[in-house]
Amino acid sequence: MVGKFEGERLEQYRIAKAIELYVNEKGSLKEISEITGVTVRRIMGTLRKKNIPLRMDEEVFDKGMEHARRVFEF
Repeated sequence: MVGKFEGERLEQYRIAKAIELYVNEKGSLKEISEITGVTVRRIMGTLRKKNIPLRMDEEVFDKGMEHARRVFEF
């Protein structure tokens, strides 16, 4: 029982640390994920729940648009 509780607290701490790093612009989602051991998907979901907007640099935006053009043929 204690082990599970400690595991949950550690996970909560890691998520909180990931959010703190992201908000303070200490790295990309991928870098923060690697540092904290929290998946990018989990970080993004927590950001969404907390209404914290995602940062998107120009390179990421351009890659996304390129992918959309290929998929939707525009």
